[in-house]
Amino acid sequence: MRLRRLQLKNHRNYARLDLSPGPSVNVFIGANGQGKTNLLEAVAMLALSSSPRARREIELVGPAGAGSRIQAEIDTGQSRREISIELDVTGDRAHRAIEVDGARRRAFDLPGHFRVVLFWPDDLGLVKAGPELRRRFLNQMLVQVEPGYARALAGLRRVLEQRNSLLKRMAAEDTGADTLDAWNQELVKVGGEIAAARTRAVAELAPEAARCHAEIASGERLEIEYQGPPENLAEAVNNSLAEDLRRGSTSVGPHRDDIRVLLDGQEARSYASQGQQRTAVVSLKLAEAALIERRAGERPVLLLDDVLSELDGDRRAALLQEVAVGGQVIITSVEAGPFPPDLIAKAMVWTVEAGRIQPCG
Repeated sequence: MRLRRLQLKNHRNYARLDLSPGPSVNVFIGANGQGKTNLLEAVAMLALSSSPRARREIELVGPAGAGSRIQAEIDTGQSRREISIELDVTGDRAHRAIEVDGARRRAFDLPGHFRVVLFWPDDLGLVKAGPELRRRFLNQMLVQVEPGYARALAGLRRVLEQRNSLLKRMAAEDTGADTLDAWNQELVKVGGEIAAARTRAVAELAPEAARCHAEIASGERLEIEYQGPPENLAEAVNNSLAEDLRRGSTSVGPHRDDIRVLLDGQEARSYASQGQQRTAVVSLKLAEAALIERRAGERPVLLLDDVLSELDGDRRAALLQEVAVGGQVIITSVEAGPFPPDLIAKAMVWTVEAGRIQPCG
């Protein structure tokens, strides 16, 4: 899988961009705040349908107009595909329109047409932050390879919104128990689908993440364990009613899942150094790429933002060796120094400054 051409119009600090990255390693060099992360965000949106970091879509629209556009040509297998995401601003909201080969698509229908694995510094939260980021990691991977997963996630969001609203009304008015049963059944249905997909995914990820981490970290042992909802989800949902009424929210389901991360048998969250945490996250991302390649039959595009900082020389070299095994890679850095000369010689190298990108040399 390859991003053949990327065009941006008024996305973040890019007034206009027309970029044709190379088929293998692409290195983007620039100081902080120049647009490197914005570039990777735009590419990730083509795979995920929404920004993995913006709280509100209006944040994506630059100062040069009341809308923005991301457009790309994608090579996948033996075919070529065109994807576009357009945002139009009305008041304080941005309305999104997605097209694949000229046909309108809903947001949950886009994932799977283009596949990426994204790493940026915020992903350190996969180890040291709360479970929300680890659930997001699983979700961003599975919407790209698990049929029906994006629709199940949308269903879960709807169930939780409706059930939580009903719980609050029941606590205040002591009515609505009959309606609650219908939402309980839907929670068990979509929750079971999501938990089963996550269980399979973590079982696939674990050995590859361990292998990558051992290669990069000189034999250090990485383990991951899925901590999902109770096996009998229906019984657990029914038994949680008193607590849910007290809280006014749903306490049982896949929205409470987590992944436990261990390094040499100890909790990475409290035990690991910054460099060890970064290595563990990168190993999870490389394992994600391997899972997507196995399931989809094509290697996803790797998007790596400032991945080399806080790694010692040995870990950098081992990571770059893992990254450069094949497929398209888009990697950013504030300087070229961390990259081996032989990798730079083979890569396409670009400079990024104030939303403008130029090839080096």
